[in-house]
Amino acid sequence: MNQKASSIGNIATEILSKDCSGEVTRVFGRSTYIRAKHDFVLLLWGGLRSPVTVNIEGDSNSQSRTRVGERCSLSREKIGLGDLQIDLRRAEVFRSALLRTREITLPKGTALAKGVAMLRSLYEVSPAGPTLPSDPALRTFVGETLVPFANGNSRTIFSPVHYLPLIGRGGGFTPAGDDFVGGVVTVFNYVARCRRTRQVMIPSKLIHGRTVPESAMILSHSARGNVDEGTERLILASTGGGVRFYDELLAVARRGHTSGIDMSLGVMLCEAALAQTEGESGALQKCLDTFWNP
Repeated sequence: MNQKASSIGNIATEILSKDCSGEVTRVFGRSTYIRAKHDFVLLLWGGLRSPVTVNIEGDSNSQSRTRVGERCSLSREKIGLGDLQIDLRRAEVFRSALLRTREITLPKGTALAKGVAMLRSLYEVSPAGPTLPSDPALRTFVGETLVPFANGNSRTIFSPVHYLPLIGRGGGFTPAGDDFVGGVVTVFNYVARCRRTRQVMIPSKLIHGRTVPESAMILSHSARGNVDEGTERLILASTGGGVRFYDELLAVARRGHTSGIDMSLGVMLCEAALAQTEGESGALQKCLDTFWNP
């Protein structure tokens, strides 16, 4: 069966240009993860673009026979997976706008607290069972890392060891702790790149073994600004000086069981801490009170 790709992420393009073989590691309803050497390519029968994704036109019935462990061929012109041939020649390349810099204006504490209240409501109706808000590792991270940073002590925010207890925590394909850390580090580093200040770096060797390889890959790429277009829209909207970013927040928060909520919470709390360092008094505490003591 032949299908065509409508879009390819910039990282996927780099991987495919090496003309290598790959191995299927995960198969979901409309997506397939393929390991290619030390990275991953995501085949997605859907429209959400990301740096590692190949977006495929048509339905996903053709992947119904795909199995974990199956080998495939990867090149810049096509992907061969069993009897499925995916033509890449006319696909456009997606590159996240977070790789570019611009002027940053952070939201007010009240606007961020409203966003956090929305996320708390989504947690409360989630059928996923125990969630990140009840995990003591989250309270520890917030108390030992975000709160000191918001109050002028930046030592722990740059220390990788303070993030590690959250890595691999929680259920889901990408663990809740990974998603939260991804939100924190993605927005922190985006602001830092735009302002040419110090970024947070969590070495890959510290992450691998603590979580699933696909989630480790997402964390590594997002820290450098390589995010999907939904996350991109949320961060651009909430750091661009506008007063409304709630549509973008809800769009991301609806993903998965709680993955989108967890990531969005990391974005909101990190922006609150950053805003507080710029004179938005009590911004982080407003969000924490809303989240834990409504």
